[in-house]
Amino acid sequence: MKWAFGYAGATSAGGPPTVIGERIFVAGGDGQVYLLDQQSGCVFLDIPASGARSHRDYGQRRRKDRVLRRLQGRAYAVDTSNGSLRWKTDLDEHPFANITGAPRLYGGKLYVPMSSFEELGAANPKYLCCTFRGSMNALDAKTGKVLWKSSTISEPARSSTNESGITMTGPSGAGVWSSPTIDPDRHALYFGTGDNYSEPANATSDAVIALDKGEREGSVGETADFGGSL
Repeated sequence: MKWAFGYAGATSAGGPPTVIGERIFVAGGDGQVYLLDQQSGCVFLDIPASGARSHRDYGQRRRKDRVLRRLQGRAYAVDTSNGSLRWKTDLDEHPFANITGAPRLYGGKLYVPMSSFEELGAANPKYLCCTFRGSMNALDAKTGKVLWKSSTISEPARSSTNESGITMTGPSGAGVWSSPTIDPDRHALYFGTGDNYSEPANATSDAVIALDKGEREGSVGETADFGGSL
């Protein structure tokens, strides 16, 4: 082992490091993003980012002054030379919303998947489960502006009552846990979805979904039509 770096007061790190030249960008569970020297592990810069779960470089090679990262239901861009904030965008206000899959940069757009940990809340039999719905979001990489948002569940929510007399809402869930794949030849964006959190089950949970990644997928708040084919 050449060197090791520990996160003060943290028990885990949420994602792999990003390497740009001789420097490494990495985030730990201590709420900081660190810029380390690749050869020695010494800290060049630490960027406060409370709750940061992972950190990756999504910039093209010519953009060596910028690194994009994610924090729960928000996407951030910071200047790697001084740690200053370029932009911050809220993508989902759900209290259990999280970003576990790496965003994908292509053609000036940042495609950000959205998942959640609402199933943890659902372990409580008195929790009103569930309201989260997964989504794929397209952001302008320069400004952070949301260009479109496509929900993984298009059906309207319905209510029912469980054995404990608690109101249940569904369908829900179908989070996007991993990074999307882009096929430029077919103008397509592919990604997988997770399970439903509550009944009824729907066809776009536990599924592979393809979206047109163009300019007109839909404005913010609209749901993509999954009935078509590529």
